[in-house]
Amino acid sequence: LLRRKDLTEDVRADLQTILEATERVRKIVKGLLDFSRQTRLDREQMDVNRLISTTLSLMENQALLKGVQLVFKPGGDLPMVNMDRTQFQSVLLNLLINALDASEPGDSITVSTSNGLVTNEAGQQGIEISITDTGCGIPPEHLNKLFDPFFTTKEVGHGTGLGLSVSLGIVQRHGGTIRVSSEVGKGSTFTIWVPLEGRVR
Repeated sequence: LLRRKDLTEDVRADLQTILEATERVRKIVKGLLDFSRQTRLDREQMDVNRLISTTLSLMENQALLKGVQLVFKPGGDLPMVNMDRTQFQSVLLNLLINALDASEPGDSITVSTSNGLVTNEAGQQGIEISITDTGCGIPPEHLNKLFDPFFTTKEVGHGTGLGLSVSLGIVQRHGGTIRVSSEVGKGSTFTIWVPLEGRVR
């Protein structure tokens, strides 16, 4: 309809609004399905550093256009881990996109992995992946709400508020956790911890 030349500007504007609203609803519905669907984890033996490197290459052009530097600091002595490549990569992409959205030209995003194993409070051994940006940071009052479904600090139409909820669900299904630290005006760090239970030996 928008391609028709006989439409008035008012009608065209209304149709554009409907189109944008429909797209937002589509994204929300898809997000809800991803959030609620208990898909089987298709685990495979993964080199985490290689997965991160591949994921960062997907973000290079977007970061370059915004003038944000991507830095990767791979840790050594990381074991191969059994994880769902597609789902875990979607977590990394979501966190990187959020970091990029929070950044301005001249900022940087650094992804690092632990040197060897990291033991959590329960005594489980695992690996850590940290994504740190030097962007705007997150207000303290928002930190406890970040992983709530539909919570978003983005402008209307630029986020469904489901990305972090879905990401946390995927990490938890791998037996892991995500923790956040942030300071307004200085940036944020999202740290993923994944246990080695079920890894290929």
